[in-house]
Amino acid sequence: MMKRLVSFVCFMICLFLTLSVTAASVSDIRIGRNKPNVVRLVAELSEKTEATVFRLMDPSRLVIDFKKTNFEPAMKTKRIPTMGFITGLRFGQPNPDTARIVLDLPNQTLTESHFLLPPETAKKPWRFVMDISSDTPVSVQNTPKQSTSSATTKSNIGLQPFSGKKRQKIIVLDPGHGGQDPGAISKSGNYEKHLTLKMAKEAKTLLEKAGYKVVLTRDKDIYITLRGRIQKAHKANADLFISIHADSAANSSARGLSVYTISERASDVEAAALAERENKADIIFGMDLGDYQPEVGNILIDLAKRDTMEKSAKYATALVKEMKKNVKLVPNAHRFAGFVVLKSPNIPSVLMEMGYLSNRTEERNLQKQSYRKKLAEAMVKAVNSYFEEIE
Repeated sequence: MMKRLVSFVCFMICLFLTLSVTAASVSDIRIGRNKPNVVRLVAELSEKTEATVFRLMDPSRLVIDFKKTNFEPAMKTKRIPTMGFITGLRFGQPNPDTARIVLDLPNQTLTESHFLLPPETAKKPWRFVMDISSDTPVSVQNTPKQSTSSATTKSNIGLQPFSGKKRQKIIVLDPGHGGQDPGAISKSGNYEKHLTLKMAKEAKTLLEKAGYKVVLTRDKDIYITLRGRIQKAHKANADLFISIHADSAANSSARGLSVYTISERASDVEAAALAERENKADIIFGMDLGDYQPEVGNILIDLAKRDTMEKSAKYATALVKEMKKNVKLVPNAHRFAGFVVLKSPNIPSVLMEMGYLSNRTEERNLQKQSYRKKLAEAMVKAVNSYFEEIE
């Protein structure tokens, strides 16, 4: 008797927990034209639930979150034709407690309103209705792009606009420092800011030959804030962000290339000190980023951070693999630190330290065009491997 009672209690607890996590489910999504300049989205729900709607930019998206809601199994294969200015639609579960719909929209100003309709009869569903208005009439013809369920892809919903074909990948190269911020200075007077720019231009040439579109955060000796570098990457709709630097150490025998990805906890004392030095660039020149919040907001962090960190690590791994074939690396060359320029929540980002300007050998190497080209060739090979792996 006692065993049955315990089993029953456990069953009721499990049932309660299940119901408390997902009380409602989405059974259908459809899009149609409501008025000449209005597109209407309707989501059918099994229960009344709370909906949150917000806009994201670069690229432009409208996100709808239903709390304590999931998608019914049949939705995994559901295809919803888009219409007019809605160029893409996808949906999935960013977490077990939330059902999310993402719409790709143009950057132009659109007006959105939404409301919840109760069931007309006991057998009818609740309906979430959202109207999106444009200044121009909406075409009746559906666009060829259709929705895709991302329910099995965890947190990558909304990271890229949906497309039926591959587009040219965009790489943003970030030559560290610049202008009144020289970066590290060697004993012979070479500035880090000059070497990073030369390296970035070398890599840009080879990456473009390999078929990539390349954007530099700076192409001359000017100062750009750390936040400004991230903004340039977002404006370019970057698929990968690579920040290029050269290190310095009190010990002149220290040498080797290293690659960093983001972590609030540095992998060692040296990594922590390096990140602190680099992040002070904005404090020194008038912008204290101690309370830094990514400009795309905390919502995008929830959406993208895990996926972005995983992709950043994949490129870092590929870069270390290619670099060790040609140049000397530091021990445990893939390291972690809290660099501000790596904090973009939806762009995979790495920071490469080409070597130590405090080491005479590496200083001479970095001044050679042939050596920088060797580094650039390894960067391109790593980029190729990275995109092959994630796709």
